[in-house]
Amino acid sequence: MSIRAALACAFITCGSVVAQESTPPAPPTPPPPKQWANETELSVVFTTGNSQTNTVGFKDTVTRRWDNASLRFKFEALRADTSDDWFEQVDSGFTWLPGETPPPVTSTLIKPKAEPDVENYFVEGRYDRTIRKELNWHVGLSWDRNMDAGILSRYIVFGGLGNLWWDRDDLKFHTSYGLAWTDRKEESPDPEKEEQFAGVRLGWTFKKKWATTTYSNDWTAIVSIADPNDWSSDMTNAVSVTMSKRLSLRVSLIWLYNNEPALEDVDVVARVVLIDPDGVPGSGDEFFETVTDGGGYEVVVGEKGVRREKLDQIFKTTLVVSF
Repeated sequence: MSIRAALACAFITCGSVVAQESTPPAPPTPPPPKQWANETELSVVFTTGNSQTNTVGFKDTVTRRWDNASLRFKFEALRADTSDDWFEQVDSGFTWLPGETPPPVTSTLIKPKAEPDVENYFVEGRYDRTIRKELNWHVGLSWDRNMDAGILSRYIVFGGLGNLWWDRDDLKFHTSYGLAWTDRKEESPDPEKEEQFAGVRLGWTFKKKWATTTYSNDWTAIVSIADPNDWSSDMTNAVSVTMSKRLSLRVSLIWLYNNEPALEDVDVVARVVLIDPDGVPGSGDEFFETVTDGGGYEVVVGEKGVRREKLDQIFKTTLVVSF
């Protein structure tokens, strides 16, 4: 081989090596998303002694993912049992006439047991399927009970479309819109509202992450087509702080709004004082007169339906376990 040919081969070899070294390495292939994911929230408070309260909050979300679809099951429960104040109950067998001072009596200390004070349950199953990257469709079914709001049972079947506006590791935003069928049963019958109705369902899911802190906002609203004044809105604001790979601490504020809240049957109570014109107890001319404050007695004279508060607010601090 001539010197010229050898030099040419050397230059070609060096150029190939330089070209190979200057070519940037291919980016690593991102790991495939987990097929199964589970997130559990738990909060528990117990007190005994001078007061007796039991509060349990539980939420579990299970998700199954495929390449272009996902299936999610959610269960949530919040229950608080509270005991009333202690009181002394007069023993049976004592008698006295109206207007007289009660005679000396004996009594027994009563410590009421804890009874349900707050009772909320929610169950939902939802299936989402991608049409294209920014557009999907979904169907689902939910059931809930909110005793404080007067809702004994409410079934909702829903379906519609959704848009994915941002899908980054640090920012996610998804909106949805569709139709829903509601079948509800409230504690007191309401002649102004339908138990079953078709409605428009709107919602969004927003999540923003900074290092170990994440803010999320979930909102859903349903408006009756037949009666636009009959609408409800549920919004959850939450801030989570990651403590380890599996554990985080979450603080959340939930707003449950019903524009036409359920009816509640309440007692009509009269505060009365006993009037004795001749001052002789038991003479037969005594009568009661109502007063707005001061002493006297409370007498239940009837029952009346009133609407509950439109807005319920729930504040929770929970430990979150993810895997």
